[in-house]
Amino acid sequence: MSGGRGYEGGRTRMVSGVVVMGTVVLLNVYDLSPANEYLYSMGMGLHHSGVEILGKEYSFASGGGVFDSTPKEAPGAKFRESIELGSFEGGSAEVSSAISDLREDFGPDRYNLIKRNCNHFANALVWRLLRRTIPGHVNRLANIGQCCSCLLPKKLLEESPVGPNGGGGGGSGGGFQVYGRDKKNDSISTPAFSGSGVTLGSQDSGSRVPLLGSWRGGGKKKDDTLTDRREKARMAALARFEAKNAGSDRE
Repeated sequence: MSGGRGYEGGRTRMVSGVVVMGTVVLLNVYDLSPANEYLYSMGMGLHHSGVEILGKEYSFASGGGVFDSTPKEAPGAKFRESIELGSFEGGSAEVSSAISDLREDFGPDRYNLIKRNCNHFANALVWRLLRRTIPGHVNRLANIGQCCSCLLPKKLLEESPVGPNGGGGGGSGGGFQVYGRDKKNDSISTPAFSGSGVTLGSQDSGSRVPLLGSWRGGGKKKDDTLTDRREKARMAALARFEAKNAGSDRE
């Protein structure tokens, strides 16, 4: 791991006293939620990532597509770690060529929180340059989320929590980020997965059907109908019993 501002080095560097040729590739990983303090130890988390090369950090967002920014300064996210992934023979020309090849797949309107996010872009860029993947924990939660992506709102899936120009990629403030953005941007963070929701079995609105009630196949109206039938059956049985007793008395 490394700290401070971005690595400004070029084609050579020192490792254990040995000069190593090549351009260094770093993966800068950020936290998008305080929940990562617990999730990280489980090998997952809500993460944003960017690939740092030659003093620039490259990432991907909705509305902005592929963009570059100052390393370790993603707005609306908390920097966690910088992971050195290796080095490649080449420089800025090779980086530009790799990004150019990826722009179509990672265009401004291609973002998807689960299937095509900033971590997917980081993985694709790193693979182009180093022929290796990024660490699995960075995007594991999104991979798991593919199993239930149909349950998430479309607006949430299509807006990135981090984007160019100091804000979320969607531009409408509908993202899920939890950490506040830099105060100098005078922006307000949006709570994660905000909404009033419905409590199981609640009857707080005429337009909302209690989940348990609808699972049983009926609401209050059907329950009332069943009660009426039971009451009528009870009254009929009582009438038959009284009639039988009256006949016995006459005998």
